Parts: sequence; structure tokens; C-alpha cells
Amino acid sequence: MKTGIMSLCIFDKKIIVCAFLLITIITACVKNKTTPPLTPSTSSIGEIVKGGSNLTIFDSALSKAGLFSTLDSANPASVAAPFTVFAPVDMAFTQAGFTDSTVYKYTKDSLINFLKYYIYSGSQLTTATLPKGPNAPLRMIYGDTVFITVSNGIIYINGNAVTQNDVIANNGVIHALSGIFFPPKGNIIATIQSDTALSFLDTAIVRASQGSTNLVSLLSSGLYTIFAPTNNAFRSAGDSTIDVIKNLNPDSLALLLKTHIISGRTFSSDFTTIDTLYSINDTKDSLFISAGIGLTIQSKGDSTASSLGPVNIIATNGVIHKVNQILFPFYPF
Repeated sequence: MKTGIMSLCIFDKKIIVCAFLLITIITACVKNKTTPPLTPSTSSIGEIVKGGSNLTIFDSALSKAGLFSTLDSANPASVAAPFTVFAPVDMAFTQAGFTDSTVYKYTKDSLINFLKYYIYSGSQLTTATLPKGPNAPLRMIYGDTVFITVSNGIIYINGNAVTQNDVIANNGVIHALSGIFFPPKGNIIATIQSDTALSFLDTAIVRASQGSTNLVSLLSSGLYTIFAPTNNAFRSAGDSTIDVIKNLNPDSLALLLKTHIISGRTFSSDFTTIDTLYSINDTKDSLFISAGIGLTIQSKGDSTASSLGPVNIIATNGVIHKVNQILFPFYPF
């Protein structure tokens, strides 16, 4: 059953919106096993990256950012070696829409800001010193933190699988990654506000906060995971403009939005084959997940599943997964 938010918000909370849902999920961690592996050597990290046939885009980004020389020296003047580098393979970039040509459209400063999130000052071997979950933090070279988890023996960095680990260089170690990620733009609220595809959600959170639940404050400080409906998700539910959202009942809107929020930082790699998550509304308000041929999620209050993606968008106080449908709450509580 699909119901516009306007319709939902004029319902009395005692009315039961019944629909049981099924969820099928596919983890966003694509394991790249089709490209030749990197070869440990007595060469520098920079030389290994340049010689790796599956790291050509990462190499291009390092070169344009002016960071190649840093990783090519065992004793760089600016920052002390050794380094640990998490290097996304070419497939990780292309699946996110990046190629050599798109890399060169970015400014040097923006590339530095991006790449510094992949470099750690110190040598961290996955088999020994690398901290491991749940959500074990590792502060990178310029201050931002990545989070390390382990599932079924696979190590994940911000929800992205390490496809090859412990490639030794003379100035550190490289771990190849299946995906890319960006430095956090702030807390969950700031991250949502920075994304034009989530402007409807931003408006909804602000409107809901005018009632008895201040979601702006909640999502600015606590540690949460939010399944964030895109603008098109709101439109598909019958709420065609931001002005419509601005006129909704704040408390009913807060009830709806809290269905999309769970406590803690949960990456896509944390989902098990068949999983049940509980929103901050109530333990009866369940989100059902299962691993299958696509990454989807379904709330207990709706009858169809929602696709997830992009996922694992990092905020300073949690993580955001975009969804293409609104997840409706289950009544009564």
C-alpha cells in the first residue's frame, strides 16, 4: 500500500496502516576479484600503486593532487613514514561514476581532501595491528576517522570490503578496497543539507522538529543510522513539492521519519543474510532485511520493498543509506 504523507498525517494515530513487508537486500560491497592483485615489493607505496594495473584511477588522483611524491618516499619531508594506504581499485571508481577524465575535472584541493581520507600515518597490517570492530575507529593522516568492521572473515572500511590486504612496501602497507567513500561533511543533519537529492527530507526533518520531537537536535548529536528517502521517494508517495511537506502535522511527520532511523552506526556490510532492525519508534516498528540479488529494505508498515543506494554515506555521528521509497510506520504501538 502506498499512501501520501499528507494522507498519513491526517490519520489518527490509532488507525492501523496494515501491510506486511518483505525485504530483499544486497550488500553494497562489491568484491573485485577480476583484476590482477598487487605485488608486495621493496618499492615504495607510490611505485606499487603506479605499477598496479587495477589502481590506475587512484594513481591519477594521487598524481594530480601532488600526493604521489609523498607516498613515493620512505622519508618525506612533510609527514613521517611509514603509511597505511587504503587504495580503491578501478572497479570501485567506475561503479561510482569516476574515470581518469572525471578525476582531472576536480581541483587539486578537492582531490587532496578526498585522498587524505585513505591515508594513515603508521603501518597497519590487517593480520596484526589494524583495529577491528564493531566500528573500530582509525584516525587518518589529516584527522578524519574511518571505521573498521569484520563480517564473515572479511574486513570492511566504512562498509567497503578489503579485497587484498597487507601489500608490503618499503615505506608502509597498502590494502585494496572494493569501494570509495568521501570524508564526512558534518553531522547527519549537515550531510543531508549538503545533498540536493535529500532537500525534501531536510524540509521534513525541520518541519517535524516543530512538534514534540526535535529531530534536528536528535540527528545532530546522537549516534544513528538513517535510511534517507530521496526527493523522488517523497514525490512517489504523493508529496510533490516541499510546500506540501511544510504544511504537514509535525508530530505525525516525526512518527513517520523515526521509522527510518535506527540507533548506532550500521554499515551495509553489517547486515546479515536475514536481518531485523528496529527503528527508534518502537521495537514493534521493524525494518526487515535479507541479502539477495539487490540491496533493498522494507518496513513493517508497507507492502513493497525499497531499493537502497548509494549506501554508507559517512557523517560524524553516524551513517546514511539512501532509499527510493518512504518507509511507513506500523500502527498501533
